[in-house]
Amino acid sequence: MHLRDKPEAAQREADALLAAALRHMPEREVEVWVTALCDELDRSATTRCWPTVREVEAAAGKAHVALGPVREAPADWRLDDAAITAQRIRNGEPFAAAHLRGAIADEMLRRGLISSAELAALREQLARRERDWR
Repeated sequence: MHLRDKPEAAQREADALLAAALRHMPEREVEVWVTALCDELDRSATTRCWPTVREVEAAAGKAHVALGPVREAPADWRLDDAAITAQRIRNGEPFAAAHLRGAIADEMLRRGLISSAELAALREQLARRERDWR
């Protein structure tokens, strides 16, 4: 009730609650964590009012339990930038433009993850965009 007809105050309160959640947000499995955070806020609510910053922070801490223990990657594991970039290209998703040149591009071609015609077309699209930005 104290925020009724006070949109600026309501926005400040919403910003404070979001900031409290973001301070505790993990670097991995963010969607799982956000779901657990919301579930915990629903579970622990005692009124139909907005939670306090303290309540958001308490729920954020409990939401980390939903992530489980951090597992270390095997010693021989490495991120496959070429496969990830090729998959993102096939799915029409954003990818690093720098991967169209250099080692990543060479690796995608060598492994047959992308054809030379596809790579040439993507490079041309990038060149057109760069000209348009100028």
